[in-house]
Amino acid sequence: MFEYYDITLQGKDEVTLTYKLEQHRPAQVWAGLIHDAKVESLRPTLNPWRDFDKSILPDKVNYLIQLVDKLNEWLPDYNKITSKWDHNDCQASVNKFHVHFPEQERNETDPVRRAQLAEYNDLIHEIEMLAINNKREYPRLLLCPDGYDLVPLELSDYKLFKAKRFFGELCLHYPHVGRHPYELYMANDINCPVDQIVLQRFISTLHTLRFYNEDALEHYHKGRFKQFYENSTLKQVIEWDDPKMAFGYITIGKLMSSNTEQEVLESVSNCNK
Repeated sequence: MFEYYDITLQGKDEVTLTYKLEQHRPAQVWAGLIHDAKVESLRPTLNPWRDFDKSILPDKVNYLIQLVDKLNEWLPDYNKITSKWDHNDCQASVNKFHVHFPEQERNETDPVRRAQLAEYNDLIHEIEMLAINNKREYPRLLLCPDGYDLVPLELSDYKLFKAKRFFGELCLHYPHVGRHPYELYMANDINCPVDQIVLQRFISTLHTLRFYNEDALEHYHKGRFKQFYENSTLKQVIEWDDPKMAFGYITIGKLMSSNTEQEVLESVSNCNK
């Protein structure tokens, strides 16, 4: 059984974070996968530091618009990205722009174009997090080692998904191309194409390190989610009481530290590698 996960960050100082792993099946399966992962396999187009500084939002949006121009140079006419970014409603823009990634990714084989598409998708999600509730930050590290096995979730694993988050949690991330129920709900994306709604089915190496506390209670999320479900295309994909809804994320470990939350956050914020 795996007990601990260490991750070393570099910046002004070198910081090693140690996580006590959960002993349930998803955590142990993930630990077996990550044990063989290499730093070199981390997705090169993805910035792991998510939502640490909301002031970078305009620069990220401008870069996305430039990237769209590059994509449109080779995207077929029927799938060119013609939507204009609404700087007054980033979330609505994210919902529109996100549709193009699953549409094109499923058929594209050229490695350069796939890398551009991956960067486009990662940038959209980074912008989405920066735009959510611009009065507070939800800092996290998102680690995506690519190219490793996927292990199917078992029915008993689904009871471990939850929406509420606590500072210092290590969470299993979503590995599919598409949008999952919690993501749809948080984005208020009621019109997502049905074929792009993909429930979480696998455990992968992808994971997040959370450095915030989610104030909303679980029952608050669930109550609002039920209203969203009734009005959205998600209703066409899965029954409300299906245990495979996978609403939220699975916690696979917890940070071990004698420092305060603010001290930990500052040390992680000062790293970039």
